[in-house]
Amino acid sequence: MRTFVAIEIPQDVKKVLRAEQDRLRELPALRDQRQVLRWTNPDNLHLTLRFLGETETGPRSRLQSGLADIAARHAPFRLALTHLGCFRSWTNLRVLWVGIRSEREALQALQADVESVAQRAGFAPERNSFSPHITLARTVRNAPRPALRATSEQLRRYAEEDLFQSGTGWSVGELHFIRSVLGRGGAQYSNLATCALSNRA
Repeated sequence: MRTFVAIEIPQDVKKVLRAEQDRLRELPALRDQRQVLRWTNPDNLHLTLRFLGETETGPRSRLQSGLADIAARHAPFRLALTHLGCFRSWTNLRVLWVGIRSEREALQALQADVESVAQRAGFAPERNSFSPHITLARTVRNAPRPALRATSEQLRRYAEEDLFQSGTGWSVGELHFIRSVLGRGGAQYSNLATCALSNRA
């Protein structure tokens, strides 16, 4: 079973992100090069804290129990959308994302505890450092290089602008353990467990 740990995004914030996707699609280079990017379904937008991949029953059960324990030690907190960015680089674009800012470094502390729980449950350590983001699009495999360069350059210039108002944020009160099933129409997600953060933490 393919799984990950995430923070869900409320519908009003998804609407903001959907509108941003629509604006990006209409940039000249993107409008003319539609074969370059594969856009994330707005219904599937989320903030991944730890991708786990294929999981066995035992580690999955231990992880779910551990998530409930750490959720009880963390108080709710707020997140806000920040800027447009990418992996790997603007000259070698693979993933287009929106960055996330957390009050009191609360997100980083929660993710660090999720990582510790995952390792105690038997999962290998995450190789990459945590970079909080919401994936808006991925490049299409074998996209034509000239089209990819034109798209990347347009996005790089657009990323220098201030995209989101300071009030574009939301309150986080839950952790989610999610199953992902891959299909021709994209990934289908289903919630395996919801762990409430504690107001007493």
